Amino acid sequence: MPVTQPSRIQHTIHLLPQATTLAELDQVVTLLHPNRSTFTYSADAAQAVVHAGNSDSVVVVWAGERWGANGAIFTWLHQRGIATQARNFNGRSVTGHVSQPAANRTQPLRIQHTMHLLPQDTTLPELKQVTQTLHPTRSAFTYSADAAHALMFAGDDSSKVVVWSGERWNGDIFAWLSQRGIRFEAQRFVEQETVHGSNFIFTHWPTEHISIFQPFNVNPQNYDHPLTGHDGVDIVAPFGSKIFAVAGGTVYKVREVSEDHAYGTAVYLRHQDGYRTAYAHLKERFVNVGDVVQGGQLLGLADSTGNVRPRPTPTQPHLGSHLHLSLYLDGASSRGETPQPFDLINPEPYLKHLQAGWAVPEGELVSGWAFASSVETMGVAARVRSGFINLRAEPGSFQKKLGRVKNGTVMRLLGNKQDNYYPVGVPVEAISRVDTAVSFGIHNEDGAHWMKQNNMTGWSIHAIALGTAAAPQDMTRFEQAGIKMLVRLNYGFHPHGNQPAPSSPDYQRYLDACVETMRRSKGVWGFILGNETNNPQEYPGGVNGTPITPADYARAYNDVWQRKPAGVRLGVQAVDPYFGPGSDSRAYWVAVLNNILGTDFLTVHPKTQDSRPDNVDSDAKFENDPLRWQFLHLKSYQPLLDAVPERFWTLPVIATEVNPQRHNDGHTLGWQTNQGAEWVRRAAAHFRAYNEEALMPINGVIFYRFSADQWELHNKQGILNTIKSL
Repeated sequence: MPVTQPSRIQHTIHLLPQATTLAELDQVVTLLHPNRSTFTYSADAAQAVVHAGNSDSVVVVWAGERWGANGAIFTWLHQRGIATQARNFNGRSVTGHVSQPAANRTQPLRIQHTMHLLPQDTTLPELKQVTQTLHPTRSAFTYSADAAHALMFAGDDSSKVVVWSGERWNGDIFAWLSQRGIRFEAQRFVEQETVHGSNFIFTHWPTEHISIFQPFNVNPQNYDHPLTGHDGVDIVAPFGSKIFAVAGGTVYKVREVSEDHAYGTAVYLRHQDGYRTAYAHLKERFVNVGDVVQGGQLLGLADSTGNVRPRPTPTQPHLGSHLHLSLYLDGASSRGETPQPFDLINPEPYLKHLQAGWAVPEGELVSGWAFASSVETMGVAARVRSGFINLRAEPGSFQKKLGRVKNGTVMRLLGNKQDNYYPVGVPVEAISRVDTAVSFGIHNEDGAHWMKQNNMTGWSIHAIALGTAAAPQDMTRFEQAGIKMLVRLNYGFHPHGNQPAPSSPDYQRYLDACVETMRRSKGVWGFILGNETNNPQEYPGGVNGTPITPADYARAYNDVWQRKPAGVRLGVQAVDPYFGPGSDSRAYWVAVLNNILGTDFLTVHPKTQDSRPDNVDSDAKFENDPLRWQFLHLKSYQPLLDAVPERFWTLPVIATEVNPQRHNDGHTLGWQTNQGAEWVRRAAAHFRAYNEEALMPINGVIFYRFSADQWELHNKQGILNTIKSL
C-alpha cells in the first residue's frame, strides 16, 4: 500500500553539513539530546519533512557557510518555501540571519530516504552509539514517528525507517508503521559490554541448549510496575533437561511451586562481589539453602512451573518449559546502572562469551589495560586478536608494561574503554614477563674496553676462532663494569668457515673446544655458536666450499646445547638478513629454529644499505623473489622475528651487528663520518619505539665495530660520543 498522508504538525529538523566531523556531531547531539530533535545531512530530506509540516515548521541550518558562498543553502530552502534558522557549532544562533521563505512550498523530489527512528527514552550513551554508527553514511535520525512518516511520504518506494529498540515504544511501533504503508527494519542498541570492575564471570552455560529466546527488559506490556520489562533472559530448556549453576556460589534462597510465585520452583545463588542469580520454572531442585555449589553443578531440572508463556494446559502440562535466568548486582538500581528495580541487571553480556564458545579466564586475574584495537569483546569478556598485547598498568601506549599476553587469551573486562584502552583481568599464568628495555654498546673486545674507560654500560661482543682448541675467556673486568659480554664461537673466519664440514676430522674437536671454552670462561653473559652460516662467505673453504645447511648448523648447535655447562647461556647465531639471490634468509632461519633443541637468546644483524639516516625507518623492500618480503634497510630483522616459533617468544634478542653497510656513494664500505652520528640517534630511537609494541623486543644493540676492518669507529669520535650519550 502507498504511504498515507502524514499529520500536518510542527516539525523542526536540524540540517548538518556533509563535512560535519564526528566531534562536531557529538557536540550537537549532546547539546540537543534533551529536546529529542530530528537530524539530517540531506537538504532534500529537510525540505521533505518541513513540507509535510504546518506553517511553524522550520529547518535549523548548522554552519551554513559550509554549504557554499553567499548563503547558498538558505537561498535554496527559501526558494522552496522553507523557513530557516541558523546556528554555529558552538550552539549559538547566527546574528543577523533572516528567514525569507517564498509564499508557497514546492513539492520535494521523490527520491530514496532512510530515517533512523529512536525511542524517546534513548540515553545519551545510546545516542552517541547511534551517531558513531551512522556518521560515516551521514544518515538521518529522529525520535518522532511523525517526522519519519513525513519523510517516507515524500520518498520513493525503496525508502524505509530503521527502528531502534522497537520494544521500548509505548504500543506497537511496527504495527503503527505498517498501518501507514511504511517499510521498516529493526535494529537494537548494543548493550554496554563492560561492567562494574569485578572479576566475576559466568563459567558455565546454564542449560543443555545454547539459545536465548526472550532478552532482558523487553515486552514491558507483560510486566507490572515497577518492572520495566522482562526481568531476566529466557533460555531454551525442554521439560526435564538439566539446569546448571553459571558460576560458583552459595544457595541463599529456594522457592517451591506451592508458594504460587511467578518463578515457580526456583533456586537463588549468591556469588562473589555482590552478584546473585536466580533459576526459575524448575520441575525439581537438587540443592538446599546453605549449599556451596561449583560452576556447572547440577541445580535441578527444567519445567514450566510458575508464570510462563505459553501457559501449560491439562493436555500439555509442561507447555512453555524453559529456564528463566535472572542476574542481580547489589546496589545496581540505586547507582543507576540498570533501568530495572530490585538490582536486576542484564545477564546477556555475561553469557555472550559462552555462546561464542570462548574459554573462560580462570584462577588469579591480574588487572591491567589492553589496547582496544588489539582485542575483541564479547559481553564481559575480551580476547586478544592480534599476535599479542602489552598489558599496561594504566591506559596509554607509554605506560608501564606488566607483561605480554598472547593471541587467543580470554580476559575479563573490568570497565569501560578509556583513551582507547580496556581495563581487563588477565589470568596470571597467561602473562609473559618480557624485558622491553634496550641498551647499547660497541662490537669487539676493544669496544668493550672503550666502554669501560668511558663508564658506559651495555652490551659488547668478542668473536674468537677456536679451531680445535679451547680458548677460555676472562671477561670479569667488563662484567664488573656493567657490560654484558657475548662471546661468539667460530671454527674460523673466512675462508676457513664458521664450522667444519660434518665429515671433517676437525668437526667434533671444534664442538668439544666450544664446550670446554664455555666451561672455563668467566664473566661472559652468553655464548653464540657460529655466525651467518647462510652466507657462502662463512662456508668451510669460502664461497666455493661446502655449504652449511640449516640441518648442519642445527646438528652442531644441538651437540653443544646438550653439553653446555649449568648456568651458561647459549644463543643461536644471526643469519645474514639479505643474502641472495637464490637464497631465502627467512626460510634458512626458520629451519634452524625448528630444528634446535633450545636456546637462551636470539641474535639478529640489522643494517641499512647506505648511510642515509632516513633509511633507518625505511619501509622499502626488495623487488624480486626470493627476498620480496624483506626490508632493504634496518627493519630487515623484523620479518625474521615475526617468524620465530612461539616457544622462543619470551627470550632476549640482541642485535649484535648494527651498522650502515656503505657510504652514500654506493660503494665505499663503512661508517660515513658526517652521517654516522645522526644514523646512530635514529637507530636508537627506532629500537626504543619498536620495543613499545613488539612481540619480541630488542634488548641489546651493538654497533659494529670499534676496530679491525672498514667499519672501525675508534677514529670517529663524533659517532662514539653519540653512542656514549644514548
